Amino acid sequence: MKLATLPSSNPKNRDGALIVVSKENSTAVKVSPEISLMNALESWDEWEPVLRKLSTALNQSSAPNSFRLNLNQCISPLPKSHGFYDGSAFLSHVVRARKARGDQMPESAKVTPLMYQGVSDFLLPANSPIHLMDTQFGGDFEGEFGVIVKDVPKGTPAEQMGPYMVLFCLFNDITFREIVKQEIETKFGFLQSKPNSAFAPIVVTPDELGSAWDGKRIHLDVQVSLNNQLFGHPNGREMHFTMGQLVAHANRTRPLSAGTIVGTGTISNESKETGFACLTEKRFQEIIESGKPSTPWLQPGDKLSIDCIQDGISIFGAIEQVAQLP
Repeated sequence: MKLATLPSSNPKNRDGALIVVSKENSTAVKVSPEISLMNALESWDEWEPVLRKLSTALNQSSAPNSFRLNLNQCISPLPKSHGFYDGSAFLSHVVRARKARGDQMPESAKVTPLMYQGVSDFLLPANSPIHLMDTQFGGDFEGEFGVIVKDVPKGTPAEQMGPYMVLFCLFNDITFREIVKQEIETKFGFLQSKPNSAFAPIVVTPDELGSAWDGKRIHLDVQVSLNNQLFGHPNGREMHFTMGQLVAHANRTRPLSAGTIVGTGTISNESKETGFACLTEKRFQEIIESGKPSTPWLQPGDKLSIDCIQDGISIFGAIEQVAQLP
């Protein structure tokens, strides 16, 4: 089942109107009465069968009031969320970073996920501009998968997390790398280096991924292009920690509210031949090979595309953004 969000006809509704999307992303049907995705998630056990019935009818061309869908009109599936936690589950990303600094990855990185709490009150649509603010900030992108949960009781173990992980998403975790360097020195977490993230227009239930979802990881390539040139196509299969382990890490000492998003961190593969899903990892590889980076940070006018294709169809819809200064 595929879901997305259109702007609401009610100007006071910031959460948008939930729609059900066809498998090929060409048609959709509005949910009646109008609800937001957050509304549905907060009563997921009640709404899931209703939405699935609509999805079945839509894909059988029998849904009343279906319409042609323009994904560019969609806003973020969740324009805001109660929580957004982003991990770093691909160890090849950590290994390259450490190696570029002449260091080794600590064994602790294999045991405990790295994770920070991100901006959740204003999530950007897939076609929003990347506001660089200042080219000296080191603007970067990060192609990531994310999981969206229904209410999760505090301390739920990873092996019991499956029923709580109800939707998957694709997003661009925009990062200011030069500010990251400053904030790491404070040893108090990210703030200014992590602005609002941009989300692909469609979220999907686990069954929509078929065999690409094995209950732990998403075995799909993420295709990243920069200025119409392929930048990378790393696959999610090499994620060290499982989705369940990431959610359990965020959930260890607190319950997670419905609509909370947990990200995988930059999708990364051990082989450099798959390319990269962020600029900084390519720069790490250049430092390892030649002693210095040659790839610049994002510049005004740069065009970014992040997509995930299965059987010739975009699973989440594409993220298409252009970098710009104020």
